[in-house]
Amino acid sequence: MRWSVTLCMLEVAVKREVTPRAWNNRGEAVDFTQRPTVAVWQGIPGERANVRVVHRGHNRVMTKWLSSQQPDDSRVKPPCERYDLCGGCPLMHLDAEGQADARWEIVRGQLDLAGLQDVPVEGLVPSPDGLAEYRTSLRLLIGRSDRGAVRVGAPGRGTRQPVPIPHCLVVSEELRRLMRTLAGRIIDLDIRPYDEGHGLLRYAVARQSRASGEILLTLVAGRKDRILNQLADELTQRLDKLVGVHLHLNNDEGNSFFDRDDHGEVRTRNLLGQDFITDRLADVAFRIGPGDFFQTNPAMADRLVRDVVALTDPAPGVPVIDAYSGVGGFALAVADHTGWALGIEGLGGAVRRARESASAQRIPAEFVHDDVKLALLDLPRRLAGRRPVFIVDPARRGLEEGVVDGIHALNPERIIMVSCNPAAMARDLARFRDLGWTIERVRPYDMFPNTPHVELVTRLRPPDGGARDPGARGPRRRRVRG
Repeated sequence: MRWSVTLCMLEVAVKREVTPRAWNNRGEAVDFTQRPTVAVWQGIPGERANVRVVHRGHNRVMTKWLSSQQPDDSRVKPPCERYDLCGGCPLMHLDAEGQADARWEIVRGQLDLAGLQDVPVEGLVPSPDGLAEYRTSLRLLIGRSDRGAVRVGAPGRGTRQPVPIPHCLVVSEELRRLMRTLAGRIIDLDIRPYDEGHGLLRYAVARQSRASGEILLTLVAGRKDRILNQLADELTQRLDKLVGVHLHLNNDEGNSFFDRDDHGEVRTRNLLGQDFITDRLADVAFRIGPGDFFQTNPAMADRLVRDVVALTDPAPGVPVIDAYSGVGGFALAVADHTGWALGIEGLGGAVRRARESASAQRIPAEFVHDDVKLALLDLPRRLAGRRPVFIVDPARRGLEEGVVDGIHALNPERIIMVSCNPAAMARDLARFRDLGWTIERVRPYDMFPNTPHVELVTRLRPPDGGARDPGARGPRRRRVRG
């Protein structure tokens, strides 16, 4: 190993040569053979690189790639001028094939760590919109630069200071225009950033419908102020796609964008315009409100939803349970095929939107507002002995303790698992395997181009093979108002 030390004023910049071995879940190339572990920003496993040490901790040395004598064939110059400062697209130094290989290796590695070496991983399903302008959601931080100037942008890599990204390559042109207009109006109206109880505006969260182009904006502030009504009015006058502006109050000391109440809801006040926008997946319309989860890449999500419905092998009378259903998720897409589907969701606002979507389109889907683990206890009575098909799409943390056993106890004929976290999915799959379930091939979807994140889908077969009762009839629907 070669070292060189360059003194630069009061800062000591340490350079070294390293060959990373694998990817971590942050999109950094790492060498686990060294102690402490060396992580290389903009590195590529297998490529010997000259790096600069930027931070040394007890368990990890953080470095930045400088050069390679023999660059990897997949290496490209990141096309974004804010690549290093923003850090939101850590794989942007790879071409499309290199990115696909990186995500595949991350998935394969997590399955192997969980003891699932024999579970095959298919090739990555590419994003229909490619690597650029695929995102229809945007989260912005309002803060100040080191010199005190107001800034609106993405949270910076390794910092909480906003990095302006007015020409972000991965969001739509309408969202870029919203960013520029929002920043200009905040500065012109002298709206001060919120900081430790002082100031006003903290964040701005925008979502655009791919189907209609309409945008819903949520302003996150530490308190109410009439100037925010003026800001909403001026923004809607300048942005024809902006159809609704909401206010969410969050004076929590943490860095969370939303402060959810005891029921998990994001309470907002409508400042101007619509309460929700509508987008479409698999020929179904979904209502999306402030704080609701919806995929950031609807074109890719459309393909995923259609594939998940196909994996359920839907048939009339076979009940489908959609756990963690959000604003309707898979339940709305599959219900017409089966005659009934049940969505379980812990966020009340999302449940209301799902019910509204089902009612407006006369889709025979039912939604309950409950914790999944608790809702499973009521299902034996509802199912009346029928074997359901389960679709589970939990948050990044994966399935809570007890959910795997609760699903297994209901004797499903199959389970389709969806996850955005390979490590959590691998852990949950290992739990099902311990109960005798067979795991089919894992299929990764490029839901988040230029990042290490990936959406995964797999199907599980029960210990008895999952034979279907040809005379199955669905459970009776329970009418739920509200």
